[in-house]
Amino acid sequence: MKKFLLSMAAVACMVSASAQTVYNYFDAADVDANGWLWFDTQAKIDKYVGWGNKYKIQLQSATYEDSEGQFAEPVCDPTALGWNAAGEQGEGAKTGAIILPDGTSTNGSDTPNGGAILLQLPDCAEFDLFLSTNKGPICVGLSGAKGWVESIDCATIRIYMKSIFGNKIKPVSTDAQYQWNNIQDAVNEVTSLKLASPEGEKITGMVRNNMKRPLYVQGIKILTYTNAANQEGAGIDGVIADGALALTVDGNNVSASEDAMFEVYSIAGVRVATANGTSVALDDLATGVYVVKATSDNGTATVKVVR
Repeated sequence: MKKFLLSMAAVACMVSASAQTVYNYFDAADVDANGWLWFDTQAKIDKYVGWGNKYKIQLQSATYEDSEGQFAEPVCDPTALGWNAAGEQGEGAKTGAIILPDGTSTNGSDTPNGGAILLQLPDCAEFDLFLSTNKGPICVGLSGAKGWVESIDCATIRIYMKSIFGNKIKPVSTDAQYQWNNIQDAVNEVTSLKLASPEGEKITGMVRNNMKRPLYVQGIKILTYTNAANQEGAGIDGVIADGALALTVDGNNVSASEDAMFEVYSIAGVRVATANGTSVALDDLATGVYVVKATSDNGTATVKVVR
């Protein structure tokens, strides 16, 4: 059986000795090479997004009744076209989103009441969102709590609204599209509450729309110190196959039933190697947990390997 050399992208499951190892909160096969989960397929939405704590991303209704006496609910659409930074649905716009319904304030208020997402995390090293709306600014309410709580028990971390008459409060961004990085470091100056938490300290975070127009959550990246991906246990997980393609594992070698493109992901969700052919060897990778994804004309299959 032929074997092909790995094309190494970034062999680094473990970070430097002076830093702490982090893990992607989502399965490696579902995120891109930079660790982002995009809501561009129904399969990913069904897997991660829904109502109640069985989902990693929990939907929350708007907190006010509309003209029909209803509390508007978020919608998930893998085909929804977002906006670029200029507020246009053209070049640079992304497809697929959790769509958070409107709040009631045009400029944002100190009591955000649009739709929201809630996350109950084992701990939090990094939290990023990719957002868009039909025009800037982007305004939200960020809240949270130590431990795992419901939305009603979350306390304010920071309110983002349109700056008016010199008000110190600022929006998340004045653009219509924004990659909001390091949300975990935002802090309440009075209570010191923030989402960043050390290993093993559970945290709840919530982002609620604070604009009178829908907010598109198009991507999310979460890194934790605790391995919370579906990669528990040692050894080999069962093969997940789609179509006729199947994988088998022999030590550090993964073989496919036919020619395929292989992608190897670290547990942090970073693509560390690629190969083409009927097999891939992980011998050159550092000790750790990896997810091998193979794609051919007959389908896709993934398998977890501990080496």
